Amino acid sequence: MSISKNGFTLIELVVVIVIIAVLAVVAAPRFLDLNSDARESMLQGAAAEFQQSINFAHQRWALEGRGTESYANMPGYAEGTDATEGSNSIDSHLDMNDVGYPLGVDKNDPMGAPFNIGKGNKACYLLWDRLLDSSLTATDSVAQAEDYDFYAIRQQDDNNYFSKCVFIFTKDGYDPDPESAKHVIWYDSRTGDVSYVLND
Repeated sequence: MSISKNGFTLIELVVVIVIIAVLAVVAAPRFLDLNSDARESMLQGAAAEFQQSINFAHQRWALEGRGTESYANMPGYAEGTDATEGSNSIDSHLDMNDVGYPLGVDKNDPMGAPFNIGKGNKACYLLWDRLLDSSLTATDSVAQAEDYDFYAIRQQDDNNYFSKCVFIFTKDGYDPDPESAKHVIWYDSRTGDVSYVLND
């Protein structure tokens, strides 16, 4: 009489578990790297889109023929009404500096400080919101930063002007200090340059 055995022996189960463990150890870092690469590509894309918007604004400023004159409430590009709750900026026309790059949407006309971006950190958040048609959100409130994709702040340049915006990604390696945060997008209103920086 023959008895058929169904199932695995203990040795076969141990071998299968060892193979699965080895595969997990080898595959997990590669999977995590793919997620990291995808995040970096997404942020590089956001920086490139922001750069393109800055370039379009600069071209519009050049068409206005303003020379080396700052320009509050430039018509014809990124116009709109800022309907953000708690906002004090109703007129959301771009404000341009003397070299033709956006300073925000809430400067006074005439500008009292044409080298500084907007009025506080809010100006950087408003620039992000006005220039990008993106699902990525930004805030100027450090208390609410983790509810948004970016925390936006102004930074001083070497001449002590607040001419830079920093957009700190809050979903991976977040730190309110841009030098310590993992993913940061910088905008320099004196040169018009936008750059993505990965701090490892």
